[in-house]
Amino acid sequence: MSVISEMENARRFGEQVIELLKSDRTKIEPRVGAGLIDGLIADLPMLRDSAVGATDARLAKKAATKGQTNAAELLYNLVMAGRAAIKYNKLDAEVCTRAGVGKTMNLKVVKSVLDGAEMMAQAYTQFPDPLRRAGLLPADIEQIQALRAQLTSVDVAQEAAKLTSKEKTRARNEAHLRVKAAIAAIVGAAELAFVHKPERLALYRALVPTRSAAKKAPAPVA
Repeated sequence: MSVISEMENARRFGEQVIELLKSDRTKIEPRVGAGLIDGLIADLPMLRDSAVGATDARLAKKAATKGQTNAAELLYNLVMAGRAAIKYNKLDAEVCTRAGVGKTMNLKVVKSVLDGAEMMAQAYTQFPDPLRRAGLLPADIEQIQALRAQLTSVDVAQEAAKLTSKEKTRARNEAHLRVKAAIAAIVGAAELAFVHKPERLALYRALVPTRSAAKKAPAPVA
């Protein structure tokens, strides 16, 4: 069973426990301590919302990663084209070095692509005439600078998406653990509170969030 399925089961069982407690709270609460039932009530919507938020965050992360990849590819291709033009025209060694010709540029590493783009832009500033003769136009450099700025922005967004995803996943997991613990405590209290009422006790026992319980759980009777 996936984590999301387990979490959904816990939420559903928790809601059914709360439904049972509409009639049984005075019998159960003294056995579980002040605040546990209210905490469960507060956590259930948080658990549902955290699950939705975690999913949204993962989608945002994927979108940011895709945008980063697209921007990196465009910039990488343009810089490599500029390097090729420089090599074909056999420019001076210093110009080649300043433009990054022969220097490894890894498409999968954002910093590597950004550094390669920066070298090309700086080389054009220092050696505009030979690079112009090699076929590089000011418009090419402007495009490199624009793509570099775009990739930098996308990279920041992608890192932010990673952080948001982690935060929402952590909140979801913490709420999940609290809900499961609260249900277990309440069912444990029901064992004592309804020791002479097996039919009522059975309703609580069925609400422990396990795989088998998920398949068997009856509708609670308030």
